[in-house]
Amino acid sequence: MQKNNLAIILSGGEGKRFNSVIPKQFHKINNATILEVSVQKFLDSNLFKKIIIVSNKKFLKKTRDLFNDKRILIIIGGETRQKSVFNGLKESKKYHPNSVIIHDSVRPFFTEKILTNIIKNLVNHESAIPMISIQDSVRYLNGKKFEDVSKKNLKLIQTPQGFIFKKIFEAHKKYKKQDFTDDSIIFYKLEKKIKSIKGEGFNFKITTKDDYKLGKLLIKESMSIRDIKVGNGFDVHKFGNGKFLKLFGIRIPFNKSLEGHSDADVGFHTIVDAILGALSMGDIGEHFPPSNNNWKNKASIFFMKYVKKLLRSKKYQINNLDITLICEKPRVSKYKSDFIKSVSKALEIDEGKVNIKGTTTEKLGFLGREEGIACQASVTISKINEF
Repeated sequence: MQKNNLAIILSGGEGKRFNSVIPKQFHKINNATILEVSVQKFLDSNLFKKIIIVSNKKFLKKTRDLFNDKRILIIIGGETRQKSVFNGLKESKKYHPNSVIIHDSVRPFFTEKILTNIIKNLVNHESAIPMISIQDSVRYLNGKKFEDVSKKNLKLIQTPQGFIFKKIFEAHKKYKKQDFTDDSIIFYKLEKKIKSIKGEGFNFKITTKDDYKLGKLLIKESMSIRDIKVGNGFDVHKFGNGKFLKLFGIRIPFNKSLEGHSDADVGFHTIVDAILGALSMGDIGEHFPPSNNNWKNKASIFFMKYVKKLLRSKKYQINNLDITLICEKPRVSKYKSDFIKSVSKALEIDEGKVNIKGTTTEKLGFLGREEGIACQASVTISKINEF
């Protein structure tokens, strides 16, 4: 399905109609900005080789600070939506895409299903435009005129919209001196035909504060009925000769190292086991058996990224992660903030969802004898909402 598809996500709004200093795409729903929610769905779909975010020049740095993914390119938009799309299409040209999907970032409630449907339709059609019928009565009001309008053939047009790249680029070049409200009408002007597909009722555009309030209510309602799971992890590694050890991906100077088949990062290993447990998918040894030399001296960040992908493929997200490190030495309290940042970055979750604490065994047992380090973790995960 992926082939050579490219996405253009528009994020050029200044927040004027939203009546806010910060544009609406930077307001948060479910602990992420509206822009991040939209972009993440494109990333999670794994349908696109490149995602171009077209940003307002004023908020270019703010946009760049949100993303750290090689599949994402952030460019500056134009004075109008149409000019911003054209900038995105011109930038897209060097990637030689077969098809392109264009989306307004402030429509964050679309589903992956609509992306898949668009890509499928572009196999046999030059466009795929989601539309929904109008349910309310429609009136024409102008001064004293108040007239009935038939809604029979009226449609509401949504994004994302899909096109064969060469065709939509040609259309934009031909009509670049005119101003249209979306890409489907520009495409129609060139081709005189449109392939309509079924839109989604929840795929509304956040334009006003009321839209934003409605969006948060939808998220709140969906979160209240999500499938919640809990997982536990525990791991131990003994000390060996060395001058440093790895904990939660952080290199710590010490007069010993931790022994193990990979890099023996007891912190990361415990987290991986906890997440696998929550997903009912065994443990780290089943996925990366120590008998396989492919994992010899492997950096444990690889295992963390692996379970992060598993979470997304199963449509789950982390709610919180509680970790306890158990050892007499080294003293790790001064590294706590570094540990949290490292875990947060590896799993791409807010630092506020990660808690790390340390304890000792009061000199009892093998840990009390300073023969190694143990770690235990609990994680709660929940189903990602459908919006």
